[in-house]
Order: sequence, then C-alpha cells, then structure tokens
Amino acid sequence: MSSFWSAVFGNDHPVEIEIGPGTGTFLLNIGTDHPERNYFAIEHSHSYAVRLQAELVARGLPNVRALRADASCLVPTVIPAASVAAYHIYFPDPWWKRRHHRRRLFTPGFAHALAHTLQPHGRVYVATDVDQTFALMRATLERTTAFTALADAPSPRTTVTSFENKGLVHGATIHQATYARAAAASHGSDRLVQPV
Repeated sequence: MSSFWSAVFGNDHPVEIEIGPGTGTFLLNIGTDHPERNYFAIEHSHSYAVRLQAELVARGLPNVRALRADASCLVPTVIPAASVAAYHIYFPDPWWKRRHHRRRLFTPGFAHALAHTLQPHGRVYVATDVDQTFALMRATLERTTAFTALADAPSPRTTVTSFENKGLVHGATIHQATYARAAAASHGSDRLVQPV
C-alpha cells in the first residue's frame, strides 16, 4: 500500500477510484457495502462535489473520500504509480461540440496515466449510453498493450445511476466494458502509449 493512500485513509486497504461520481449513486452504495476497501472520488463539477461531500459527512463513511478536481490533471500528476486497484468511469460527459472535444477524458495520455497508476491486474470499468463515447473509450484503451479486455468481468455497479436512468428513459443502450492492466506493463515501459 502506498504511503500516500495510508495518509488519506489511515489504513492499508485497497483503493478504488471513481472518476465523475456525479450524485454519488455508485460511490455511496459500494462504499457502504464494502467497508474493507477504500473509495476515492474525483469530481470535476463544484456543485456535485459539494453535495457529495455533504452526503458523505451525513452517512459517516470512513472509507470514502471525494475531491473536486480535474481527473485528467490529477491522475497523471498526483496518484502514485501502481497504487490503485480499480478505476470506475461511468457515463462521462461526451462533450458533443467539436470545439469541446479537447475536454474529453479518454486520450492516449490519460490511458497511459491509468496504466501507470494501476496495480498489476488492476481493472478499469467503463460504462456509457453514448455510442461514440464507448467507441472512443475502447479505442483509447486498446491502443496500448497495457490493457486487456475482459469478457466475463462485469462492473460491480448494482444500482442505476441518475445519468444511466436518463439514457434508459430515452431508449439508449447501456454499453459496458472491463479492462485489466497487464502484469508486465512496467511504470516506465515504452509499451505504453505516452501522453501527447
């Protein structure tokens, strides 16, 4: 266990990170159901982060923390190498307009950062109701040999999130995938796609 996470949580339990928890449906449920694991949330929206923090305080979950930050900056620069057991990225903003495409989360550099900070065999769980976003997620992660797609490893999500429900109401298909970090992918390996 990284001393970084020990300082954050006060224990040496495995750490999983959710990027973009929104209203916290997944985070609050899994944090309650699995006190033996630590959960760290990175939320870009100030209003969502404030509401989520208030809910965490109200529930008194000692194994869950939330931070208002930009994950595309925080993951590559702050999260220690090989220290995360899993990433959960559900229903990220698709940034529809062409001028906003640069804000999309899934880039070669971000895939490299995920691989760098995951433990060997650590997992990345993704889900979206947007076809183009799912294609981007898959293409970005599969461009690096650091990740292997897992066919029979569903997400631990057990509750429909508010973003997922919006998609379902409009008849959208929910796309999900799980990837595992290859054990042989070292932190500085040239097998990883470098940030661009």
